[in-house]
Amino acid sequence: MNDTTETLITDALHHRAERTPPPGTVLAALRRPRPARKPLLLVLAAAGTTAAAAALVVTTVNGPTSDQAPPARQLATTSAPTPAATADVPTRTFGYRPGVMLDGYTERERVIAGWGTSRVYAPGATTLGSPQVRFGIFTGIAGDVGPKVENAPVADRTTVGGAPAAWFGDSLYWNAAPGHVLSVSLEHVTGLDVRAEVRRIAESVTPDTTSMRVPFSLDEYPYVEVGGPNPAEWRIAGRVTLDHLPYDVELLRTAEAPAGSTPTTVDGKAAHYAADRYGLLAVQVAPNVQVRVKPGEHNKPVPSHLEPRHAPVEVLAGVATALTVDTDPDVAWIGTP
Repeated sequence: MNDTTETLITDALHHRAERTPPPGTVLAALRRPRPARKPLLLVLAAAGTTAAAAALVVTTVNGPTSDQAPPARQLATTSAPTPAATADVPTRTFGYRPGVMLDGYTERERVIAGWGTSRVYAPGATTLGSPQVRFGIFTGIAGDVGPKVENAPVADRTTVGGAPAAWFGDSLYWNAAPGHVLSVSLEHVTGLDVRAEVRRIAESVTPDTTSMRVPFSLDEYPYVEVGGPNPAEWRIAGRVTLDHLPYDVELLRTAEAPAGSTPTTVDGKAAHYAADRYGLLAVQVAPNVQVRVKPGEHNKPVPSHLEPRHAPVEVLAGVATALTVDTDPDVAWIGTP
């Protein structure tokens, strides 16, 4: 996310009287807690199989010892969990997509957030500072960003497909439809006329009914980043909020326990808890898929009341209980035009 986009999102959240985070920590303000927790749904979409929709019950293996995590309180569960189908995993429809792209660029990353979605195109896996084209679809804050487009300085105003548009730096934003503000920006791309290419891509944007299963969610305002060099080497991470506190969530292609962790079981599934730093819970939700939950951290200094707090195993288990997790992530689009 570039500085222009982050500033617009932060300003919009502030205008809507939501909690506005310090610069660089927009994610902390984009989720809201759900009043009632629901069981963790472990969904297996492959081969027609399904997993049980089970709330987590955390206990230590063979009773606690000095080397094990302390026992957690039993969390609410059902005696006979019901199977969950792929349809139980939330989906998000993007609504639009670019019709043309820079030569050699394919879709490498998708972001799902409370403010909307974005799609990132690049010549290879995205890394910090690598060249990429970011296409943003702002829905959750369109009512705040839209007026900024229409009231931009006269010299920066333009149109895209006849719709009001404006330049913010070299990023182009336009009010494509009620409740939908779109944007195109080129990040770390050199050797071409940036504004000309941005406009070419913007003018090519067409409706798109593509939807995507959300890899993990807790309520309707998750923040999830999905990407990778190819579908077999996906990476998925993001943030959810529960009881007004942020938690970082990551899906990993691994069966290895976190360093310094001690074993527990989570409703019969192998799990590990690491008490170091702020606490970390890892649950093996499939043979080679692990979900990890820890208190949310910020990448810049924040006021003391926003600093992470240490979370014992039962607190992180409560977060995991509320999650819906897709153990067969929707990643086939990585590397496609």
